[in-house]
Parts: sequence; C-alpha cells; structure tokens
Amino acid sequence: MDTRQTITQLYRDYESGNLANIVASLPDDFRFEWPFEPATARYSGIRPSKRELLAQLEDMRKDFTFNAYRATSILVDGDRAAAQLEADVTSVATGRRFTTRIAHFWSFKDGVPVHLVEYTDTALIAHEAG
Repeated sequence: MDTRQTITQLYRDYESGNLANIVASLPDDFRFEWPFEPATARYSGIRPSKRELLAQLEDMRKDFTFNAYRATSILVDGDRAAAQLEADVTSVATGRRFTTRIAHFWSFKDGVPVHLVEYTDTALIAHEAG
C-alpha cells in the first residue's frame, strides 16, 4: 500500500472501531506526540512506543466516549501526510457531547507510519471534560 492508501485505511479502521488493524499497522517504536502544555492538557506528551500509545488511548476512553471520528481531508506528499478530522465526543464525567476538530501530521518510512503529531483545541477538551 502507498501512503495515501495506508492513512485512508487507518482512519477507516478507527471510524469502525477496528483497533486491532490499527495496532497491526504500527511498528513497535511508533512515536505519538501531543505537543501541549501539561498544565492545561492532561494527555500531553510524547509516547515513544506503540505500547505507550495504546495505554494512553485506553486512559482517554475512561474520560471520553468517541461517538464518531472521521477524516474530513487528507493531504499526502511523499512520505508525509496531513489530515483534518472531526470527532464527536461525549465526556464521561459530565455527559456533555461536543465536536472538536483535530489536525494530524504523519511521517512514513517505506510506506509504514512511524510518527504522528496531533493538535486539537485543548481548552475545549478541558472545558467539556468538566
């Protein structure tokens, strides 16, 4: 698969809740970054392995239910890709449902995703989480 096919499939798998396919697509040393100020964004930081990323995602599922998660646009340039996403999320603590936009910046090596940086509105997330 080329980069466009790979990233499109990753988002399809996430939308359908097929975490097993996503995990199988990532190398063990996959690097994930949420480059936010830790004082305002609980989930900020770098996850330098697939195992640590999965632990982080499980932790997030304790706080939020993802009702929908879809890519609205995907741009690919060689071994890099960017995507804009919309997530329909419910806070477990407050029951509030909200929509947030997310920006992803991917790096690939030989068609395999190796690094992802995610940006989102951390003030909105903190506010809605209660």
